[in-house]
Amino acid sequence: MTLPLDRDHRPPYVQVAEYLRRQIESGQLGPGDKLPSSRELQDKFGIASATVQNSLRALKAEGLIYSVSGRGSFVRRQEVDPQTGEQAEGGASSDTPPTPADDRYFRLAMEVEELKHDLGIMRNTLEGVLKLTQQMAEKLDGQG
Repeated sequence: MTLPLDRDHRPPYVQVAEYLRRQIESGQLGPGDKLPSSRELQDKFGIASATVQNSLRALKAEGLIYSVSGRGSFVRRQEVDPQTGEQAEGGASSDTPPTPADDRYFRLAMEVEELKHDLGIMRNTLEGVLKLTQQMAEKLDGQG
């Protein structure tokens, strides 16, 4: 997929930002969801890395997303006006980091994924040890 440059005279970074903004506003990408990687966006739209970074910078300035170094960009939870229960004008402030709850949730989710990975490795190791133990027991039974 390429950008509609012939029909849209806005700069490519604005078009990509608009594409992502629409996904967020429509609910296709919800709070905490990870945005496609820079490489995925480059490939999808046939644009340079700097163009993708400019798009993400624009969305950060609007308070729609935040980035975690080495992890990617994520949809920010929009602030809600406690009196009306509606989304606050302008969403979250661009210079405020994710709330401590957002950060804790993200870190815990990453830890859970790492633990799942570690458990898979342990399971494979234990299965190997069990197989070796059974083979040794069979050899000993055959000698006795």
